Amino acid sequence: MDTLPQPGDSRKILVTGYPSYTQPQDLTRIFSSYGTVKVVKINNKFAVLEFKDADEAKCAIEDSNEVIIYGEFLTVEQYSHKSEPTTPKREFKHSKNKGRISMSKIVEPRALDLSGDFYQQLAGLLGAVRLAQDEVAALAQLYHDLEQALQQSWPGCVAMPFGSITTGLGIKTSDADCFIHVPPNLRHPNANYVIKAKRILHQYPQLFAEILAIPRANTPIVKFFHIPTETNCDVTFKTPLGSQNSKLIAFLLHADPRLIPMAVVIKYWARVHGLSGTGKLTNYALTMLIIFYLQQPPVSILPAVEWLQRDADNDIIVDHWNTGFMHHHDRLPESTNTSSISELLGGFFQYYSTFNFTDLVVCPFMGSPIKKDLFKDLNLLPKELGRYVSNIRDRLTGPMRFTTAMCVQDPFELCHNVASPITSRLAFEIKEFFRFAAAAYDKEKLNNCKGLFQIILIQKPKLSNGKLHPEFRVVIYPHIIQNIINPDWKSVITEVLKKVFEQICKIKLVRIEEKANNTGKKQKEKYLAVVDKPIWKRNQFSKLYNLMHLDFLQKQTRITEEILNVEKQQYNVQFRLTLTFSQEPKNAAACIKLIEGDPVVFREFGKFFVSSMHNWFVTLIKSDLKPREKKPGHTGPNVISSVDDKDTESKVINSVDDKNTEPDVIISVEGLNLKSGDINSVADKKAKSEEDLNISVSQTDKCEKNLAGDSDGVENKNDTNKDNVECVTP
Repeated sequence: MDTLPQPGDSRKILVTGYPSYTQPQDLTRIFSSYGTVKVVKINNKFAVLEFKDADEAKCAIEDSNEVIIYGEFLTVEQYSHKSEPTTPKREFKHSKNKGRISMSKIVEPRALDLSGDFYQQLAGLLGAVRLAQDEVAALAQLYHDLEQALQQSWPGCVAMPFGSITTGLGIKTSDADCFIHVPPNLRHPNANYVIKAKRILHQYPQLFAEILAIPRANTPIVKFFHIPTETNCDVTFKTPLGSQNSKLIAFLLHADPRLIPMAVVIKYWARVHGLSGTGKLTNYALTMLIIFYLQQPPVSILPAVEWLQRDADNDIIVDHWNTGFMHHHDRLPESTNTSSISELLGGFFQYYSTFNFTDLVVCPFMGSPIKKDLFKDLNLLPKELGRYVSNIRDRLTGPMRFTTAMCVQDPFELCHNVASPITSRLAFEIKEFFRFAAAAYDKEKLNNCKGLFQIILIQKPKLSNGKLHPEFRVVIYPHIIQNIINPDWKSVITEVLKKVFEQICKIKLVRIEEKANNTGKKQKEKYLAVVDKPIWKRNQFSKLYNLMHLDFLQKQTRITEEILNVEKQQYNVQFRLTLTFSQEPKNAAACIKLIEGDPVVFREFGKFFVSSMHNWFVTLIKSDLKPREKKPGHTGPNVISSVDDKDTESKVINSVDDKNTEPDVIISVEGLNLKSGDINSVADKKAKSEEDLNISVSQTDKCEKNLAGDSDGVENKNDTNKDNVECVTP
């Protein structure tokens, strides 16, 4: 007999199938489209999420195997205590011991000898963290043992090392990586190589321990611990792309004796500050950032990868990508760069402290940044990316994910963004560390960088604990909804809001098509949009157009057009507009959330959104409302809002920096208390609200009760309109 779910369990879902580097905020972002959700538990195998009500959980379950995260389809089930997968704990004694040994070898920054000049400190740092030549040479035994063991099943197979150890960037905690090239006559498309390899390696317990096959990963691997060299190793059979990438890195970084020391310092810097690792900035992505910086003028030490591939005789096609390149150092373009290692190191931090990751792609293949917008249309891309374009058009690969917080294009596999796992929060932290290190270099370069390591390795920038991207939400007054003439009140609200965004603000809304869901209590419509000019800076133009005889719509539209023509500053802030409708009781809300772009600019737009939206909405929807019954002795128009157009216009907030608004409401945005006077008086005073909208206190109290179930905990202490404007943290 099945166990009935507990009352609390009906709001919980069990999620499986996501990549191991998935973060709680990733799942929250994906499932927030179904309702208010939080992550209760997460590990590498499964996650438990809890919604605000059971209907939202039910909607998520219905979309099982249709929700995608990082290219993987998620399985979503009803949660119960018995449904949690249980996996016996594996003990890896060898790896733990090896880890302790390695951690004792890798020196923490405070244990480094940072006395002497910059180059004395550099020598000490490299000696403490780098793998010595004899340690690297000893790993040849690992590859030999692996090759010999696997040749019993795949005669003629070759172990091809790749990764940081082979590029000269190996440190004492580095694992070995190896691709096994199986002869073509022995390769089969459906063969499960890693499972078979696991069985083979188990036959040599004196050489290999802690053998683990991971066959369902995007790149299936078998992991093991090599006992003679005390080294962990990951083995793949899928593609030699990793091996080719490592050859390119080794060739480029050995083109100049200054580059390997600089790269090792940057790798160590990222490691000690927790910026690199699984689910963060991979060592490979960090190395691509280093190479890209060295390609930029005026540094210009390394050529673009495209330049290295101009001779077709060097072509090596792997998985439809050209991985060959000219590999003779004496044929490289001569560089006139004479910078010291400290200057190159400081220049790296300076370059990325100001790099526009929001709008640009780091492209080592081209050797120069490319605008993300160009990837939206294949016809706009430069001709040098012809192979990328043709592979997509021939459906040999999918397009690159370029809308992530940081986009670093692989120089060979051009459809691969090697920085795609980086969240907006982590990208913000990485940029703050870049800025901090750049400031330290500016300070220390006058002192020959003697104190540079002391600052960038031991000290950290101050980071905000709050979340970066608040949501801004406006709730439509329920009494307005009840007085809409058209029975299809949802379409009326949608059209009025579209008029606000598209006609007044000149912001085009693109509908996001989603699977229809009529079973839940709430109905949602989602749109993508972009803000490219500061349309909230309306104050100076409002004063001008107040003198003209224009109706409300003409006036606000003309103001926006003036801003678009006059303002030179260009933004590319992408956001999502979500319209949420509830039938019983009738409620509606509009919410905006940042997708891509500068969070500071989005905050300014969000404050403008909450301060102006409701007033504009009330003005535009008047013609769709039922006539109001006349009270004895009352004269005037028989509509819900008794103010005339001229009076309404005078009360519409036009500028975020309007100084004449009343500071009645405080909205908390991630710990920042913002008075309504700073954001254009989120709501008018109680008396004004009652006069302009002609509703009584008792009606207002009734509205508040209707909204109580959908206000997400916004307190109602200061005025009757506060329930209608919210700024909530995702």
